[in-house]
Amino acid sequence: MQHMTHNYMLGLAVLVFAFIVFYVPMVYAFLAIRKQQRKQNK
Repeated sequence: MQHMTHNYMLGLAVLVFAFIVFYVPMVYAFLAIRKQQRKQNK
């Protein structure tokens, strides 16, 4: 049972890590695009 719990925690950690790795650049790009649009509007 302990081995299963360890695998579950490891999979969860990998999932969270992958989510952050994909999410952060998307948010950064989104903010960068919004900044450019704001500059163009002015």
